[in-house]
Amino acid sequence: MLSLDIMERRPNRRLAAILAADVAGYSRLIGLDEEGTIARLRRIRAEVFEPSISRHSGRIANTAGDSFLIEFRSAVDAVLAATEIQAELSQRNSDVAPDRAIAFRIGLNVGDVVTDADDILGDGVNVAARLEALADPGRILASQSIVEYARNKVPFRFEPIGPQRVKNIAEPIEAFRIEADDGPPLPRPKPKMAPLYAKSAVVLVLLAAMGFFGARTWEKSQFRASEAQMAYPLPDLPSIAVLPIANSTNDASNKVLIDGISEDLITDLSRISGLFVIAGNTSFAFQGGDIDVAGFAEKLGVRYVVDGSLRRMDESFRVTIRLTDTLNGRLIWAERFDGEIDDIFELQNSIVLAIAQELGVPLDGQGSLAIEGAKTETIGAREAFQRGWELYSRFNEEDNLASIPHFERAVALDPGYGRARAMLALAHLRPHIFHHWTGFTDADEQMHIGLFYRYYRELAQQDSPLIHVVRAVVSLNLPDWDSATGVSRGTSEARQAAAKAIALQPSDPEAHLTMGWALIAGGEPEEGLAFVQAAMRLDPAYPSHYALFEGAAHFAMNDLPGAEAVILQELSRSPQATELMPFAASVLALNGDRRAARAMTDKWQQGQHGGALEDAVRDYFFIVRWIGAYQHLNDRLKKGLRLAALPPGTTVASLRAAVTRGDAKEQRAAAQSLALFGAQAADAVPELILLLGSPSVFVRKEAAIALGEIGEGAASALPALEAMADTSLSGSYAARAIQKITAIAAQQ
Repeated sequence: MLSLDIMERRPNRRLAAILAADVAGYSRLIGLDEEGTIARLRRIRAEVFEPSISRHSGRIANTAGDSFLIEFRSAVDAVLAATEIQAELSQRNSDVAPDRAIAFRIGLNVGDVVTDADDILGDGVNVAARLEALADPGRILASQSIVEYARNKVPFRFEPIGPQRVKNIAEPIEAFRIEADDGPPLPRPKPKMAPLYAKSAVVLVLLAAMGFFGARTWEKSQFRASEAQMAYPLPDLPSIAVLPIANSTNDASNKVLIDGISEDLITDLSRISGLFVIAGNTSFAFQGGDIDVAGFAEKLGVRYVVDGSLRRMDESFRVTIRLTDTLNGRLIWAERFDGEIDDIFELQNSIVLAIAQELGVPLDGQGSLAIEGAKTETIGAREAFQRGWELYSRFNEEDNLASIPHFERAVALDPGYGRARAMLALAHLRPHIFHHWTGFTDADEQMHIGLFYRYYRELAQQDSPLIHVVRAVVSLNLPDWDSATGVSRGTSEARQAAAKAIALQPSDPEAHLTMGWALIAGGEPEEGLAFVQAAMRLDPAYPSHYALFEGAAHFAMNDLPGAEAVILQELSRSPQATELMPFAASVLALNGDRRAARAMTDKWQQGQHGGALEDAVRDYFFIVRWIGAYQHLNDRLKKGLRLAALPPGTTVASLRAAVTRGDAKEQRAAAQSLALFGAQAADAVPELILLLGSPSVFVRKEAAIALGEIGEGAASALPALEAMADTSLSGSYAARAIQKITAIAAQQ
């Protein structure tokens, strides 16, 4: 019985010849004349498709109005039916205005299929569908299997066009264009690109010429995502991610240009205020991977996915693009564009605007112009920028330096390329931010900061999201603190610049991160954390420094366990993220886990001990830091790192012993170390009171500081501190210690 059940459930699998056909420019035709187009398609089915299918023993397995999936018993029948259909349609179109002509693309393949009721599924169907998408309107593309079966049996020749790489098919497909022996069976359409939109007024009128609509039910299994399996909740706005455009040739030299086009599509989409767009950093993490559209959507928590391919042929190109609604598996819009390579950037504008229209997102004229004017129109400049960006985004000293010549070349090729100039400024600013980068002497740093100011001044009159991010970063790293008013122009200006960046590019994670940074540094960590987490949602494969700011927000909220959890989780994900290790060591030490903290410092400094480790800790400059009234958080973070770097055997008891038996140098060092233990060093208060009477002003100073750090537990030292409080060096520190001790006691 079991074997019979299995046999009943076994799929009905067989070899078949498949014809996939769809209408080119269906949305445009519907927009021009909906009722007339539908009526004409009905006549075409009844008068063209069905008679030819019947003559050649085929059957319609699936139709969506503008598309057909047809099964034949032999490759010969499929070829004869396809050529008959195209010839008849060409004849009908000869009496129709060009903008009203209905032209079909056809793909043919012989392959294995599985029957599902009347429908057919399987790789054999998918290959035919992919070839149909690559075919010119009015033309037929066939696979190698069709050629093998039909060659010398039909009065046509098969013109090879080379292997075609297509989505979700592991190996390239050898494709052939079907031609008549005495010439093409139909007039070959002149390759052309969809209308390019130089003026925003023309855009809205001509967008309908770019798309077609058609649900291919035989591909739904690849396109349909489950909202229940989404890694993140769907945003309230229409959410979209772009799979990097595939290189449909074997020429690796085109990769930089194609990756740049993908980046630009993502950047331009992220400027549309009505969309939620996943960042390019995350999208490119899936490049070359074995993932389908539905899986991509589920991993990123988005509803819509853009994917496609680009084929470059010398100075011309062919781009295929499609937009899929993964919740219902429906192909919303797709189109193929042919053109000259110099027109590629105008094409990007039209694709972005078409996607916005298909999703029903309104664009005012200003938004359209922002998209059209944001990029270079110089191929070499865009390729140089992409090479520089790939190096810069690796976030380390060596690659940062290597990125600079590429950005310089991009600016040299196009002096008006604002994004390249902004990145050049940031690449020169990094050596100033990361003082601990070992490859920079003081002279090097001065050279870089000088070049940074040069490029920064050149950006002053430009208005783009990236430039405002640069301004915010400058305000935070070169703050202008006004002690008289108590207002940090650094954080206030940073917030204003970050707000402008977000307004211009609402889905830019760097703009959100910079706003978070400004809020955290200015003493509003809860609000800052919300912006940091928004940046992480926009870029789920975020760089490791995003976690650093998330941890800093928890640190500023006095949530040390939360800060520890965030940083350790990120180090588990990115074990080579050395910039996180000093922060992690500090938080671990402040949380009382000195063993783990010391292990983290050893890992950070690759096992260096003694003076080398002390120097590294003393000179370390945290990129996360606070301004104005919140500078005490910087001191606390640095204190935690110093505590983490103490020799493992250092305890309050051992330091008390050092105070009593050591010379002035040892006493000073012991007092400094006791200060790191804070309230835990209360047992050492008697020894520290004795040090207040030391003949060394430096010993007295460190003893006063340590008593202040102990806080309320050092109340017995108040008389001695009050006795020495004056305007001298040690007296001023004694006065500060009194303030700390009494303030903490008053809070209890």
